[in-house]
Amino acid sequence: MMRWFDDWYVVEDIAQGVFAIGEPKYEQLNWSYLLEGEREAMLFDTGPGERNIKPVVDSLTKKPLTVLPSHLHYDHIGNLKHFETIAFADLPLLRSFEKSGLIEPPYDYVLGAEESRAWINVKASRWLSVDGTIDLGGLSATLLHTPGHSPESVSLHIPSRNLLLAADLVYPGPLYAQVPNANLPGYLETVLRLRDTIAPVTTILCGHGEAPDAPAPRLYHADIADLASALTAIRDGKATPTACDPYEFRINSRMTLLASKASFGAWQAP
Repeated sequence: MMRWFDDWYVVEDIAQGVFAIGEPKYEQLNWSYLLEGEREAMLFDTGPGERNIKPVVDSLTKKPLTVLPSHLHYDHIGNLKHFETIAFADLPLLRSFEKSGLIEPPYDYVLGAEESRAWINVKASRWLSVDGTIDLGGLSATLLHTPGHSPESVSLHIPSRNLLLAADLVYPGPLYAQVPNANLPGYLETVLRLRDTIAPVTTILCGHGEAPDAPAPRLYHADIADLASALTAIRDGKATPTACDPYEFRINSRMTLLASKASFGAWQAP
């Protein structure tokens, strides 16, 4: 059940050691997720920074905390500046953004001008291995590289709780593959891998909600399978978009996919 922390944030207890932190008054209905083990805690995403999320996190855990952004878009990294220990997935692309110990991504990976938000350089305190296990003590998650929405996107798989924290890979509503650096071949590779590896009973917790009064957004294995089928049809020229610029493809009753010519990447004819 959701409970209000203040006049901006809500909190939902998802499972033992797993909390969802929502911003129902923010137009994009962002959700971040806190994992708390016996030794450490991890915050997955921080929201846009419209309000400081740290007091919410501090109310939920006193354990040593690491913050991990799912990707670099402005609506997920706005509160990084309030935390001391920030981890990034050990990806060559993200390593290339490190200069003099600080992460300095190009604009088209942040897109902050959408809401007049600028990236604030932060130090990479930790580099986490892709496909490696993050052991918080009694609660472990596997860090997955899940490109498609953006090339540096990652998700957290928690098999012991039958959970996948998917951020912006999938969520109810229009999936953004029309933004700079989105890539449909990468999307398809990711969802095929997830379809074949996560358990059918997995609940997928998403980065954006459906309505201000709705609990943390959830999708399921069948939604991943539907997206894989739709992307395969798009690749094979068997799917007709409902609109152009951006193209819009219906996935199922809860999801559509927005795509641009650039995001088709290798699928485009020369």
